Amino acid sequence: MGVLINGTNTKTQGFALKGRPSIPSANKKIETIEVEGRDGSLTRFLGYEDLKFSLDFNILFQKDIKQKLREIKGIIASASQLSFDDSPTFFYKIKQAQISDTETVIKSSGIFTIDFVCEPYEFEQSNTVTYTSSATIVNRTTTTALPFIKVTGTGTVVLKVNGIGITLTNLTNYIVLDSQIQEAYSGLTTNMNQNMNGEFPIFTIGNNTINWTGTVTKIEITNNWRWLT
Repeated sequence: MGVLINGTNTKTQGFALKGRPSIPSANKKIETIEVEGRDGSLTRFLGYEDLKFSLDFNILFQKDIKQKLREIKGIIASASQLSFDDSPTFFYKIKQAQISDTETVIKSSGIFTIDFVCEPYEFEQSNTVTYTSSATIVNRTTTTALPFIKVTGTGTVVLKVNGIGITLTNLTNYIVLDSQIQEAYSGLTTNMNQNMNGEFPIFTIGNNTINWTGTVTKIEITNNWRWLT
């Protein structure tokens, strides 16, 4: 089994996975509240903890192991996505990656460990779909999705996702609603949060309806499907 970091197989960069990986399941964050006079405690679900795991690697066919390790550290420093070549359309979003302190092992055998901290989901690569009329989008995953929605239109537009309205004002071209980072913008630098009134949309499990009023040329949606690990 091979590992892809930022879409590139590590074997082509001089190091390879040692053995099969063991990826844990994400743990729930639960708040427990003791109430006097009540049998048992109250619990509140707060989300999921970061996914933490380690992968062991071999440095491949290198005369200068320490130099290759320097190059690998550069690759890891910019790592943002991790996937496996037996399931290349799914990936983990890396929050932190660190080569463990195994200097003596590296010198003797070329084996090292990378400790990963990832978001607690396995993300599915999503294509962008264009809509020019109302539609139903089906979420077949195991959790909610935080979509990327680009609305091209003018004036005031009311976008409705599952019947919940989002008012977009003073549009002259397009506005992006990025539910993952909770920002509305246009281009690379133009903040448009002031042009949006409402909550960023979420696609729940099952059917999700989308429609709108106002002058809209098209709506482009990247679903950003994700699965609980």
